[in-house]
Amino acid sequence: MTEFITVVFLHMFAVMSPGPDFFLITRQSLRHGRNVTIWTAFGIGSGILFHSILAITGIVLLITSNEFYLSILKYICSGYLLYLGVSSVMRTSSFEYSPNGSKWSNTNGFVVGLITNITNIKALLFFITLFGVVLNTDNTERLIIYGLYMALATFIWFSFIGYVFTSQVFKSRFIKFFGYFEKGLGLILVIIAMQLIISEYL
Repeated sequence: MTEFITVVFLHMFAVMSPGPDFFLITRQSLRHGRNVTIWTAFGIGSGILFHSILAITGIVLLITSNEFYLSILKYICSGYLLYLGVSSVMRTSSFEYSPNGSKWSNTNGFVVGLITNITNIKALLFFITLFGVVLNTDNTERLIIYGLYMALATFIWFSFIGYVFTSQVFKSRFIKFFGYFEKGLGLILVIIAMQLIISEYL
């Protein structure tokens, strides 16, 4: 029970701290509406499950123990975040909120969430710490349960964030600023991407 509580608190702290996943969900909420955002949250949760499998099988340690593999992952992550950020900042069309996600399919939302989380260095380092240092890795079944819990909790958390940002109250108060919010979030994603790139040379 103590071990599970440790998992709950560490995961809660990690998932609630601002990072690429959070900014992506916010961006999706502003741009594509609730349905796409929930599917994006599902993609992020699936990414957490993917990280769990890598950690349980030891593949994550293999990746992080090799500087070349880790550098490749960082470049992929930063490149993807840079693409998302620049596409938001450079958008010149007038902002039109799409409450039903009509311009974007749910599948696109899922794929973006999945890729963003899989290439999230922050998530990778979290699972190295959790599965490699904190938990007893001898019990594989228990680790699988923890992975499923974190995937579900992540999905619920980001779905909640998406629900709040697409609520009628939020839209009625802030919809006139949505275009500026999206560009600001895009700029933050660009900064995160540049930090990852610069860290390779420090």
